[in-house]
Amino acid sequence: MATTSNPETMQRAASLDAAIDTAFAQGEYEQGLTALRTLGELLPDDADTQHRLAVVEEQIGDPVRALNAHLSALTLSPTNSLAYLYAGYCLLQQGRTDQALKIFSRGSDLDSQFLNPQPGTGPREERYLAASSALRGYLTSLHRSSVGDEPTTLRIRDAIWTRTHDQSYAFLQTQQIPQLFYIPALEPSPYFATDTWHWASGVEHNTAAILEEFAAATQLIDEQGRPYLSQGMAPDESLATLAGSLNWTALDLFRDGQANVSVCEQFPQTLSALSQVPLYGLDETPYEVFFSVLKPGQHITPHYGLSNHSLTVHLPLITPQPGHLTVNGEARRWESGKLIAFDDTYLHEAHNQSAEQRVVLIFSIWHPQLSEPERLAIQRSFIARQAWLSER
Repeated sequence: MATTSNPETMQRAASLDAAIDTAFAQGEYEQGLTALRTLGELLPDDADTQHRLAVVEEQIGDPVRALNAHLSALTLSPTNSLAYLYAGYCLLQQGRTDQALKIFSRGSDLDSQFLNPQPGTGPREERYLAASSALRGYLTSLHRSSVGDEPTTLRIRDAIWTRTHDQSYAFLQTQQIPQLFYIPALEPSPYFATDTWHWASGVEHNTAAILEEFAAATQLIDEQGRPYLSQGMAPDESLATLAGSLNWTALDLFRDGQANVSVCEQFPQTLSALSQVPLYGLDETPYEVFFSVLKPGQHITPHYGLSNHSLTVHLPLITPQPGHLTVNGEARRWESGKLIAFDDTYLHEAHNQSAEQRVVLIFSIWHPQLSEPERLAIQRSFIARQAWLSER
């Protein structure tokens, strides 16, 4: 029971708390519930009391009162994952599935057990299992319905959102571990040859012009450069030393599907060179295009990327040696003006062992084996999930 600054309220709350314990110990459940309701009215702003009331209402009381108390506890304690678990489960039991799913999803942002429950047979474990089943079932259904069942998009319909798929699965290549979205039907390859891509030579031929624009815009690095990994956003502990650090700096032309207009204005030739590239995006805007600056002596430690439906492409601009990119155990040196395309869902790392900064233009392209209908289907799936998450 929480404390309050009012002595009279504290004394009454303590008396009620003792009466509740006594009543339940003696099997006087209705009497205990009545006292607990009174305590809830006395302490409407105490999350623990509201949670306790909600659980007892669920067991022996009124479902409407239970839900109201759960929602009060959640409002009072919005960072407590258990408040989301219990409120969502109560909604689910009352058939209010849409609301339950949104609350479960918010809870999953705080607690991985909403999607990956720990084994156990208690009431809390039961709730986690229900949350996981409901979330995984809905999000997998959302993916399939947004993709549709046209013959031209069946490979995408069979794709897997790796964190929320509703069935167990295994990656076809043990070395390839997409962290978000996986299309099993795509032919796996760590590196891709670029010499047959019609647009590749045009980009490479513009290396000098792109480098000239970058050199002229050096001041932008100080003004708008950002740590590639924001503080606290490292995908795993191995990258934690670079999180929030300008030792790995990004100067964005496009980030998360949004143009950095003031930067783009400084790079007309760069954008012109990329105009024929099948840049990946959720609409007509490229999802990411940026200059990656890796300071001397820095090591981007091994990690896996998000999805195999897009490839990462490097156009090396400033390439001091020694330095290299390693994908799936195969190291390749950056060579100025020579594109490197790779699937970052393989374990990959980068190392600048030189005494100078390394600069690479990085952009994402659609996997070359995807057809136009398949690209559109992927966009529909991502947009549908993004819209649902935003509505929470």
